[in-house]
Formats: sequence, structure tokens, C-alpha cells
Amino acid sequence: MGVRNRIFILSGSILAGLLTIATVLILWSTALSPARQGQAEAISEPPLGLEQAADQADKLSNKVYSGLDTTKKIIGKTEARNQAIEKGRDAASQKLEELSDRARQAETAGEDVLTATDKRVLKHISE
Repeated sequence: MGVRNRIFILSGSILAGLLTIATVLILWSTALSPARQGQAEAISEPPLGLEQAADQADKLSNKVYSGLDTTKKIIGKTEARNQAIEKGRDAASQKLEELSDRARQAETAGEDVLTATDKRVLKHISE
């Protein structure tokens, strides 16, 4: 196996790992236990720039698909892998779109619409 192939395989593996970690973090952040959510809400936080955070979540939901063909070419050697890659990216994109929608809703209805986890994620992506 040539050096070029090894580099492609390594970079593909790293990309797949990063995508997996990002998806897990998004899913984990939206599924905190009610006890932890109550603790997080007790901590006072500065107000969020909801419009900026919503825009950033929209941008990130589209960026999830960047490099999809390359990932499929390097990692998705079978149709099942390609489908799993697409399914994971679709789920991550959908979660980010839902977060963006909640942020826009919170801008008009007040921040009570957002969970503590939503606020943390929005704050993180808008920084």
C-alpha cells in the first residue's frame, strides 16, 4: 500500500472519528437528566445572542455535509457504510436545525423555551 493510500485512510478515519464524536456530543447534550438540567438552570448565565447562535446552528447544520463524497470514497466501501454515514450526518444536521428553530422561538417567546443544555450548546457555537 502506497503512502498516498495510507494518508487517505488515516485522514478518513480521523474524519469519521470526529463526525462520530460530534454526533454523540450533540445527542448527549440534548439528553441530560432532569436533575442535571435543574442544576444547570440554577447557575446564572449572561443573555445569549440568540439570533447569532441560531444563524451559526443553521450554518453548522449545512457544514455537516461538507466532504460527504470524500468520506464515502475513503470509508464507505460498502453501501451499508455509505448509508450509515449519510444517516449520521442527517441526524446531526436535523439536531442542529431543531436547535436553531428553538433559538429563534426563544428570541420571540423568551429564553424559557430553551433548556439549560440548549443554552450551553448555543453559547458554545456562537463564541
